[in-house]
Amino acid sequence: MRATIAAVLVVLTGVAGAQPKADDPLTKYFAALEATKLVDVESGNLESLRKELAVAEGMLRDGTFTNAAVALYAIVKSPRYAAFTDFVEYQNAEYDLAVALARAGAYGAALDAVEAVLARGPGAPYWGPAHRRAIDIALETRDHRGVLARLEAVKLAEPIPVSAAGERTYLRGRAAYDAGKLADAEGELVLVSKKSRLYSSAIYLRGVIKARRGEYKTSAEAMCEVAGTPDDDKFTFVVDDRYFTIKDLARLGLGRLAHENNEYDDAYYHYFQIPDDSSYLPDALFEASWSMYQKRELATARDLVKEFLAAFPSSPLWPEASLLAGYVDLADCKFTQSQQWYDALTVKLQPIVDTMDKARRDPDLRKLLFASALTRYREVRQTGELAGKKAGTVAVAAPLDQVLALLRLDPKFIRLSDAITGMNELANSAPAAVRQWQNLGTQVSEKKVAAVSTEKTLEQEQLADANAVLEDLRRLGAQIRESRAELMRGKREGLVPADLAVAEEKRLDELAVKQRAALANAILAAEEASAAVANESSAGIRPLIQADLSEARRLDRASQSLLIKLEQAGDKLAQASIEKLYNDTRRVLDKAKLGKIDAVIGQKRKLDIEVQDLAAGRFPEELIGKLWNASMIADDEEYWPWQGEYWADEYSGFR
Repeated sequence: MRATIAAVLVVLTGVAGAQPKADDPLTKYFAALEATKLVDVESGNLESLRKELAVAEGMLRDGTFTNAAVALYAIVKSPRYAAFTDFVEYQNAEYDLAVALARAGAYGAALDAVEAVLARGPGAPYWGPAHRRAIDIALETRDHRGVLARLEAVKLAEPIPVSAAGERTYLRGRAAYDAGKLADAEGELVLVSKKSRLYSSAIYLRGVIKARRGEYKTSAEAMCEVAGTPDDDKFTFVVDDRYFTIKDLARLGLGRLAHENNEYDDAYYHYFQIPDDSSYLPDALFEASWSMYQKRELATARDLVKEFLAAFPSSPLWPEASLLAGYVDLADCKFTQSQQWYDALTVKLQPIVDTMDKARRDPDLRKLLFASALTRYREVRQTGELAGKKAGTVAVAAPLDQVLALLRLDPKFIRLSDAITGMNELANSAPAAVRQWQNLGTQVSEKKVAAVSTEKTLEQEQLADANAVLEDLRRLGAQIRESRAELMRGKREGLVPADLAVAEEKRLDELAVKQRAALANAILAAEEASAAVANESSAGIRPLIQADLSEARRLDRASQSLLIKLEQAGDKLAQASIEKLYNDTRRVLDKAKLGKIDAVIGQKRKLDIEVQDLAAGRFPEELIGKLWNASMIADDEEYWPWQGEYWADEYSGFR
């Protein structure tokens, strides 16, 4: 029973954006199993429902979301509990199923489960949590329009709560904003009620829209409404941790708006409203130092840059901050210090730029780099730290690690990487799903459970042999990919001579062509063998098994080709991201070299001015203090500086 549901779950969760189906496959299976007396409808009672629900919720707490979904499917789809649909325990299982599927990444199936809860109406105990879960899925996947369409397709006899209406209005505004329809987006966001948990997000987005139009004053008013609302206000925005992110973004927005209007003191004030535990503190320090530099408060700008580089040496902003530090010295006419600073910055940036250039040209190095970046991103997102330290606060020395620290992942790349991870899992589990359906067809080939034979028929033996050959060929394909990756690593590190690398690469390519041809033949043989086994099943369940076996084989084939397409799309995004980072960092390096030239020119110009002053009879200002003592001594006198020691207790009485 559980194997059947697990196999169906693989099919259901294969495509994240699947629309709800009119005919539920699980219901059909349970009906067929009930007809063959393989499911005892009378065995379900309230006590067993509570017990199975407790087991499933334990799996949810343990993080085994797929297993929890299987256990919950066995509750909500089983005819054993058809008489308990109005009980709160059953409705709890329906909501938990949506949670488990969403946490497992099966967003389409999760929305199917949410729709079942929402169809009960706003008066149902889990209607509100299920609606919020659907909104969270929309925000997580950024499919605002698609999720909104599914929510609005659920017909209800009662009006929905104000908070839920505000959430749907926010989704409409986000969908319009994503489409570039700023006026429509603003018109929707204005309608979001204060009772909605997304009210602060709506206000912030309205401020962003105003800023994009150049309406800085009204934009600042919207940002102030978010940043200036105290946490003890009657309509405080605090709902979860996302509120504090919105508040920090609003403060940064206020600072940048003031900066744009040359109101540097106001910008400085807003930047310093960012709390010390915020992830946006490096941005605030950097922006504050720029505002003070532009105001020509050079001492303050120097202190802020120094604090930034000391506190966040591996922040993605450190190259720009280092460049700014040199600009401050140039503006303060400290040309020697500026030249030395730019020399050190050039030496530090050059190997980083060279490593980025290698990653641009080497797909394997780029893949390794972005895989490590994803690991860092997930660790920071879950814990806010890297190896027990706040992100950006630990200095790194290796050029590859420094590139990793500078890399900012595009949200599109993150979502695509999640899809690739899921597709990898699907590609790995699809053959197992096919075998499960084949085994199920074998198990139900007899009319009665007790009559199932332990001896294999000829068709079953042929199917087992075909599956074994198929798995061997798939393992061979994985080994070829691993060998090619190792060869590329050896070429990159200079461990493999060029001629040997070319010969080995040619051999692997030829072997890969043969493996793909043999794999296609093995898949056809396995399909023929599995069809022969499915034909032996009983008439009642045979059409279901044959249909799902065909679907499992289709997923098996499609998952491999789709995985290749997703990986190619991911590599294109990674290529664009590393190209942008390379160009930005190289631009900083070029500006550092130009800054050194400016420092040398400044030194020369300073010496020219001193020579001109001496020629005109004007004494250089910086030498006046140094020659003051000498000017007070006669020709027959000699000055000896004090070389004694001052004891602390000698001054205590004087004070």
